[in-house]
Amino acid sequence: MAKPKKGKTKGKIIQMLSPENYIKQNARKLPIHECWVNRGWKTDGLVSAIVSRKHTNGNLTFGMFLVDLKCLGIKDTQYFFNASPSGYQEIIDRSRHNFEIEQVSYTLVHNIIFAGLEFADDYGFNPHKDYSVSQYILEEDTNDIELMEIECGRNGKPLYIRGPYDTDAQVNQIIMQLEKTGGFGNFEFVENPFAGEVSDEEWDEEEWDNEEELNYDGSLDFDEREMANSGTFQFKIQINNITKPPIWRRITMPSYYTFFHFHYALQAAFGWTNSHPFQFSPKGFGSEPCIKEVFDDDPDFGYEDPIEAKTIKLSEIFKKEGQKFNYIYDFGDDWTHKITLEKIMPEISRFPVCITGKGKCPPEDCGGVWGFENMKHILADKKHEEYEEYIEWLGLEPGETWDPHEFDVVEANRLLLELFATK
Repeated sequence: MAKPKKGKTKGKIIQMLSPENYIKQNARKLPIHECWVNRGWKTDGLVSAIVSRKHTNGNLTFGMFLVDLKCLGIKDTQYFFNASPSGYQEIIDRSRHNFEIEQVSYTLVHNIIFAGLEFADDYGFNPHKDYSVSQYILEEDTNDIELMEIECGRNGKPLYIRGPYDTDAQVNQIIMQLEKTGGFGNFEFVENPFAGEVSDEEWDEEEWDNEEELNYDGSLDFDEREMANSGTFQFKIQINNITKPPIWRRITMPSYYTFFHFHYALQAAFGWTNSHPFQFSPKGFGSEPCIKEVFDDDPDFGYEDPIEAKTIKLSEIFKKEGQKFNYIYDFGDDWTHKITLEKIMPEISRFPVCITGKGKCPPEDCGGVWGFENMKHILADKKHEEYEEYIEWLGLEPGETWDPHEFDVVEANRLLLELFATK
């Protein structure tokens, strides 16, 4: 038997870098593709910037930065790894839909971001936590980058403009920080200048024009002390018995949210439309505790005393990493989702966030797992006798396809923000 040659190893495993580690180690080696900012940023002092870098395969790794030049610096940032050109273009198109954007030089964006970062740091405000990764999409801040004058604050002093979702507790914390670092009277504070400009009726017409959108009817009035002592849960949720592809989502949830909030977050992250009852339980039907929305005329399904989902918090059930639970949606089709608590993080959060996921959500009322697999089989064969019937039932336009691999994390987070951040 021939001996293996020197230097050769049998069964060598090549470990792939995570998106975060790839960005940290390699993003700066990729050439800058293009940069965008919102028009009017000089007047508003609030900058929405996009910086993209191009891979040799044509895909894009890019970062999005929300920079408050008046006071708080990098309020928010996101990073996207190895996105397809079409996925990247969709982000640009959505940004263009929300406000006017224009293409600018990298030098300008670099100066804007670092000016805001340094100004905020002078007053003790740290950048958004995800900047620990997205900063590597930017060039290092060295003398090789031309220095441009970017105005921060107003008349040299911080100007804190209350955001539409800033709570009273957050406002007080920011003002206390400004008094501590800038001194009393050495900053300005303005309440949200846009509050009250749009009526509830106008908002409804603008945002909820799709009858299949989720209509959230819960409360987001939380006790500030409870929030201050809370953390964040990271969950992976996967629909049972579906493969090729599997369907799962990874989301973070504030630990002080209730199971009612969790239900709506899962509906948005997966793409369900809240058209059927739901329950949470450790091992599915028959296991207790059974957590659900309780109505007077409910069938009991064998449960004598179910727990109202609006009254029990996630932290009352989820205690340790690795813990599992079940979420059942639509008792007819029986969509059972396995929930795994992956991480318990000490950071306080305010809203659910979908980090990533895979697979398109099954259509409502398609017949459960068996019906869904049968539907996929039919849609894969244009000559199938039921193909046109399914195309019509799904509401697809001529030439449009139903892709079981499709998942849009941006759309999932848009729904989550509309459900929770606007309340």
